[in-house]
Order: sequence, then structure tokens, then C-alpha cells
Amino acid sequence: MLPLPWQETLWDSLNSSIDNGRLPHAILISGPSGIGKMRLAKALAQHLLCQAEMTKYACGSCKGCQLLAAGSHDDISILEPEEPGKPIKIDAVRGLTDSLSKTAHQGGWKVAIFAPAEAMNINASNALLKNLEEPQSKTLLILVSHRPSLLSATIRSRCQQIPMPIPDTAIASQWLTEVTGDQSAVDKVLFLASGKPLLALDYLQSDSLQERQNFEELVANVRAGDISPLDAAQKCQKLDASQTIDWFSSYIHRLATNDLADKPIPALFGFSDKLLQARNWLDSGNNPNLQLLWEELFMDWLMVFAARR
Repeated sequence: MLPLPWQETLWDSLNSSIDNGRLPHAILISGPSGIGKMRLAKALAQHLLCQAEMTKYACGSCKGCQLLAAGSHDDISILEPEEPGKPIKIDAVRGLTDSLSKTAHQGGWKVAIFAPAEAMNINASNALLKNLEEPQSKTLLILVSHRPSLLSATIRSRCQQIPMPIPDTAIASQWLTEVTGDQSAVDKVLFLASGKPLLALDYLQSDSLQERQNFEELVANVRAGDISPLDAAQKCQKLDASQTIDWFSSYIHRLATNDLADKPIPALFGFSDKLLQARNWLDSGNNPNLQLLWEELFMDWLMVFAARR
């Protein structure tokens, strides 16, 4: 696996740290979802586990690379929630940290990836701290985070932080065009994805773009009074709540910077704050009643425009 084109400068820096023996025991790769943070984490893990010498990237043909390709390399672990939106629990972290304390099966590096790291509940985070405070030799912990502010300050302070911004539009567009071969679709979808190339690629290769467009049509219908907040909330029951709130936030941003740019609505900014609060609530591991959550959001959304009717 190779890093993505907009990650090359960062990749060169990581390679330099490896070559000079200065790679830290823990790194925190942070930034918005859909820009390739997990791709970078896996590329780095593969590079460390590759048994070829003096290469910029993993060779893809040595025993280490073949084991990785087969999914049977014992010196890499990826810790993710069992289901989207669920927390990473303490037992999973303890099991992983126990395995990290043992000798590497292939005699080289051991790598553990936590994604997203903010999914760890408080007990899981505390269990991880011991490894961060007492690192093992030739062991790398990679924390991948969409929202690093949700991690404890103690964990953040014990990692080398690698912030990853949304890539330059031209680079992202060129990469998407090479992957898909459809320049006209790329420009439109990259805009809808707020410049996030992997999210745009998902839109082009799955049904998620249609799902998003259906949701935005629902939001517009609530605003126009064509559907009630209660009925709209019912239609959101089977959607991923965190992702859908992100769609809502992006919709509002486009509305504020385009259709309403010359006639701003102050209440729109207050509603954006409510969406952020709802997102934080979901990310904190709470299990809210989604029907009630969406009913409240849609009723507040309707009130944003009530004074203008």
C-alpha cells in the first residue's frame, strides 16, 4: 500500500525519522474523515514490517509484505469498534497491549493502529496509557482520529501529533480523475464532499451520494413546510446519525455561503451549534433516542426560517 499523492511530504518526513532512528513510539494522525488518514497509517505499518532494506515504500514481495497481503501477519493489530458508532472497550485494549508486550513473531517491528482513537471509552483510554508511558522497543502505536479534541489531553501529549489537512483541490481532483476516469463527475462530487477525496470516491463508487441527496431533499422539504419534523425524523431512523449530521452541517455551510450569502440568517449559526452539540453527544458514546433527537433538530430547523415566512 502506498501513501496518497498529497501525503508525499509527510511520508518523506516519516521515512527520515525511520532512517535516523527517531521514529516516536506513538503518533496521532488527525484530520477530517475522508482524506486518507487510515491509508497513511496502513502504509506506514506495511513499510515498517517490510523486510526489504533501503526502500522508500514497502516492497510488496518479501515475506512480511506477503503475510500482510494475506491478512496473516501477527505483528500488526488494528483496533476498531465492533460496529460503527460503538465504543472501543477496555477488554479489547488490554488484549492488544498484552500482545504488544511479547516478542515480535517476525523479529522486527510491532504496530498497532487505533481507528478512530476517540472511540475508546474512558476505561479503554486509561488502559492504553500504560503503553504510552512505558513504550516497548520497536513498537509503534498509531492513533487515527477524526476529532482529536475528544481524546484526553494526557493521551495527546504522549503522541507525536501529525495533523493532516484537506488536500489541495487540484491534487485531489487529478488523483480522482486518474482513479475514476471521469473529470466531469469528479469536480461536482469533490465539491459536495467538501474537498475530501476519499469521501468523493465513495460517492462515485457507492449509493451514498444518492442517500445524501435524498437527505438534503428531506431537509429542504422540512424548511419549506412540505413535511413535518416528526415525519422527517421517522425517515432518519435507519441512517447513520453521525454521518447524517455531518451532511446537515455541510448543507448549511453551502446554504450560508451561496443562497443566503447576501441575506444571512443569524439563527442559522445558532442551529449549527446545536448540530455540533448533537454530534459531540453521539461521539461521546451516549445512546440517545434517535427519534427524539431528530424531532428536536428538525423542529429547531423549521424555526430558523419561521420569522421569514
